[in-house]
Amino acid sequence: MNLLDTHLMKTLTPANTKKYKAYQVKSRKVLLKIIPRECNMYYCNKTCKNTLFEAGRNKYPPLPKDVTSNKELKVLLTKLQKQTKKDLFGDKDNVLKDGFYEKLSPQKVKRLKQNGATSGCVKMLFTDSPAL
Repeated sequence: MNLLDTHLMKTLTPANTKKYKAYQVKSRKVLLKIIPRECNMYYCNKTCKNTLFEAGRNKYPPLPKDVTSNKELKVLLTKLQKQTKKDLFGDKDNVLKDGFYEKLSPQKVKRLKQNGATSGCVKMLFTDSPAL
């Protein structure tokens, strides 16, 4: 529990404290379900299908249903995807080297492979990432 949670817990009534703890447990369970899906998408997807790193200039990841229902948001995200892909690819058709983003350092690729990754469909990896 972080400092903010500790401070918040002191200000809540006992009934609200119980509700808040239940909310925390529920949100942790949701996050724990999301993590494996994200890891499979970014570290176990040999061709990086349905990511921005997928080979080909006009292939973009599918947008979630809640985004596609909002026309303005859909246009904005599509524009962002196109710009990001243009920045990543430049004049090339593929930015992967053996399933990993070509600009990842050999040390990071080696560490990812040691941790079971079959691909690396990510641009930046932080030092506190569980994969590193």
